[in-house]
Amino acid sequence: MLLLAGLAGSPLAHADGQWSGSLGATTNYILRGVSQTYGGGAVQLGGSYQSSLGWFAGAWGSNVDPYPSGVASKELDIYAGFSHALGTDFTGRVVYTRYTYVDDPRPTRYDYSEIALTAAYIDRLALTVSYAPDTTAYSRLGFARDQPTLAVEANGRWPLLEKLALSGGVGYYDVHRQFGVRYWAGSVGLAFVERRFEIDLARYFSDRAVARLYEDASADGVLALSGVIRF
Repeated sequence: MLLLAGLAGSPLAHADGQWSGSLGATTNYILRGVSQTYGGGAVQLGGSYQSSLGWFAGAWGSNVDPYPSGVASKELDIYAGFSHALGTDFTGRVVYTRYTYVDDPRPTRYDYSEIALTAAYIDRLALTVSYAPDTTAYSRLGFARDQPTLAVEANGRWPLLEKLALSGGVGYYDVHRQFGVRYWAGSVGLAFVERRFEIDLARYFSDRAVARLYEDASADGVLALSGVIRF
């Protein structure tokens, strides 16, 4: 959800809503405790439209090296949702996302859908619960097709100086229906923001179940540097 939230910065007014976009790069694309690029770098591009009525839609993409093949592919996420102010400081959001893998060399299709509910306190804290009913995945513990998964994630950002902030997050991931395990993962880092440009340095961690599932793709102990420009 942090990837989607990043598309909201510095939008460009258009008709009754706002357009926005982002162009970023990272030394390691990490999602839920797992490297999506086997420790390699990624270039990422996104764009979205936010209606004045609260609904929004967009797309986000990145190069990936999906487990277990390690052969280059592309991830394309198409999403739509609705956000609503819950008082002065709180916001509620519901998002549907379709994750697709373009030019995927793996013999099985790994595309899946996810619906997420988020409660956010201004731009400081966010709690997200995500449910995917049809996840197909392969790991060292086996292969699972169209099984449900659940994720609960908390993310926060606290200003330290004028342009510097401390960021962090932790998540609990239930893949019991797939592989008989549950695990946690998270990160802590620093963010430097200069108008539309942001640089993040983050240290990732996860429990041992991630290495049991995905071997060297585990992001435990990984340090990643990322940058993004929003327009």
